Amino acid sequence: MTTKNEPLNSIQARIEELQNTITEKEDQIKSRALHLSDSIKAELAPMEIVKKYPVQAAAVTFLTGLVLTLALRDRKRTPSTEQSDCYPSQPQRNSALYTIGLDVLRSAKDLGFSYLQKYIDSKLK
Repeated sequence: MTTKNEPLNSIQARIEELQNTITEKEDQIKSRALHLSDSIKAELAPMEIVKKYPVQAAAVTFLTGLVLTLALRDRKRTPSTEQSDCYPSQPQRNSALYTIGLDVLRSAKDLGFSYLQKYIDSKLK
């Protein structure tokens, strides 16, 4: 014969078992998420991308610089009737946006070439 406490004890044991299972699954999910996060970081690291695709990285760097240069160039020119023939019009190079664009262009160029140089050096060794 069973007492009144036995169903209650079995329910409490089942609850504890479920809590332990939930805790274990939570730890497994956390460890898998950390592993996935590390894998994604390693796969999307700039150095890894440049190592896998050096020519494409150099091309993207060049095209980015070209597009930035064209976008930041001051294309507003005064009409030819207002300016004298001996002084051709120059784009305004005093603007902050132009200066920032040049800095970004130089930085992107330097970064791209340094990655490409490291890649070529590692391949030649």
